[in-house]
Amino acid sequence: MRKKWLRLIVPAGMLLLLSGCLFRTPDDLYRLPERSAGYDQLNAVIRTVRSELESEYGTSIDNAVIVSGENTATIQLQDLDGDGERESAITFLRVPGIEKAIKIYIFNQVDGQYQVTGMVEGDGATIHSVDYVDLNGSGRKEIVVNWQISTGVYQVGAYTLDELAAPTIKQTNDTAAVPQAQKKPDLMATELLLTGCSGYRLMDIDQDSRTEIAVAVLDSGGVDSYVEIYSWQEADFTKTQAPLSAGVVTLSRMLPDYLAGEYYTPALYVTCALADGSKTVDVLAMRNDQLVNLALATGKSDDPAVSPNILQSYLGVGPTDINGDMVVELPSPSPLPSYGDSSAANFWLIDWSQYDKNGSCNPVMTTYHNVSDSWYLVIPDQWKNQITISRNDSLSGQREVVFSWWPAGGQEPVPFLSIYRLTGNNRTAHANWDGRFILREERDIIYAAQFYDCGWDCGLNQTELLDSFRTIQPSWNSD
Repeated sequence: MRKKWLRLIVPAGMLLLLSGCLFRTPDDLYRLPERSAGYDQLNAVIRTVRSELESEYGTSIDNAVIVSGENTATIQLQDLDGDGERESAITFLRVPGIEKAIKIYIFNQVDGQYQVTGMVEGDGATIHSVDYVDLNGSGRKEIVVNWQISTGVYQVGAYTLDELAAPTIKQTNDTAAVPQAQKKPDLMATELLLTGCSGYRLMDIDQDSRTEIAVAVLDSGGVDSYVEIYSWQEADFTKTQAPLSAGVVTLSRMLPDYLAGEYYTPALYVTCALADGSKTVDVLAMRNDQLVNLALATGKSDDPAVSPNILQSYLGVGPTDINGDMVVELPSPSPLPSYGDSSAANFWLIDWSQYDKNGSCNPVMTTYHNVSDSWYLVIPDQWKNQITISRNDSLSGQREVVFSWWPAGGQEPVPFLSIYRLTGNNRTAHANWDGRFILREERDIIYAAQFYDCGWDCGLNQTELLDSFRTIQPSWNSD
């Protein structure tokens, strides 16, 4: 019996010892984690910088706001020297009422203490976005800033710290070595680029292993809009330019991606709005060291100055890698025929195509997209010119899309498939009604389907329908 109790007590005691609970007070258990000494020291240095600015300009100092992008924090830790360690801290301050109102400070630890090792200054009310990337091939990262000068007015700037002297250490007689503060002119980063822009993207479009800056410049009058590529060559940026579609007035999206082909050739897909609310998609790529708009080079548009890739507002989708082959596809809608007073006039099939490096736009697949219900279906080729679509939303918690066989010149359409979006507490019961089967289950939604015997072989069984059915992810950008 004694051995039995020992076998029980010893493991229990070991667990208590390992947990450390026997040696911690209740106050210790609920205490917030302590901040590191480095964190406190960095904040102290930032407070000193703010105080010095307030004394210099006689005004209170604000944090500069970064409104978009991946880097929006007030204090950001970055690996600027490319050694794999995020040893640089960057903060963003704004001095109201002066030129170059936004001040970006770069801090590094010198002999264990943070000090200012670099600065960037710029005009504007806010920073639209900021990125860190090696532009000149030095192995160290430059700072790319999209300055928001005013509403709708932006400038993109690129700044390097490469030319700044390394921080020095001052040795005193009675204390340990301390960082030697540098004067403001010695801390200013070198400006490599500053140009007006409507938007920009970073990408290696010429495949030279260095990142380029792609800048879109739109004319609000729709007369002369273009994209410029800034690429670093030896000691400076070189520039190549290609036009965007005529008539574009606002930029919707710049999407770096690839062209179809044996090799993944980089391309930039630029979506812009026209005055009538429709949108164009221009496709830009490098050819013989020059930027080319492949969409304008095809000659397939009625207007050679306008891309043939037009997105209407009702479409609800934009350029997307719909088939998962790492190359973006462009959507083109085709309306379905309607029967009588049917609402089928509001339904479209979407033909997806992708560009190759020669500028050819080749078909990939066809889908029906139900954006409001967050799903789409890959359409078999044999369905084309054979079907029409209608809706039935009369039952609460059930949204039904009905696919009907209706060959050209036929009589009344005959349903052969329904797809349901089921919500509410009774969705499971509705999904298991006779003849139905489940396509996808999500937290509060069940997607289900049902085939009907209409005398036409649609070419899909349950398994094939499951493979063809997809849900639309919330992260999709539909432009």
